[in-house]
Amino acid sequence: MSVNRITIKFFIADGAGYEITNVTPVFHRWIQTEAVPGLLIDVADYKHVAAGPGIILIGHEVDYALDLGHGRAGFFTRRKRLNGGTLAENLQEALATAVTAAHQFSQDTGLTLRPDEIEITFPDRLHAPNNDETFAQFSQETLAVLQKQYGKVALRNGAADGRRPLTITGVIG
Repeated sequence: MSVNRITIKFFIADGAGYEITNVTPVFHRWIQTEAVPGLLIDVADYKHVAAGPGIILIGHEVDYALDLGHGRAGFFTRRKRLNGGTLAENLQEALATAVTAAHQFSQDTGLTLRPDEIEITFPDRLHAPNNDETFAQFSQETLAVLQKQYGKVALRNGAADGRRPLTITGVIG
């Protein structure tokens, strides 16, 4: 099974008191220095949206964000131009991009990302409907990819609400 878009979110360990707008100059610098993978285009500020996308660095192949979605702040990547590989290949590619950018994000912002949890969302309702059957199929390949990267991982359905995209949460360790 193949999907065209994959999002990966690493949660912030302790962002209390961090001013979200501090990310804007970091993302602008990333555009100027090509600090992370992908053709980077612009920065959008959505901090006014409650529990929303926060600050987004929009790219051609990948978007990056300090995301506030669902009440949990985190560093978010969205691979949106995958090369048509298998689910495992596309997830491996998206994870490699996300890990590289997450390290850069932590270094440039001083924010610590939690090493024990990862959220993977497949915002492609046609190829990845949020139902038990798709969750079971995607969980097998997701588990294999995450175990290769992190070792021991347990998965759970991160979007029990069927109106949300298929989301798999991995607890690491």
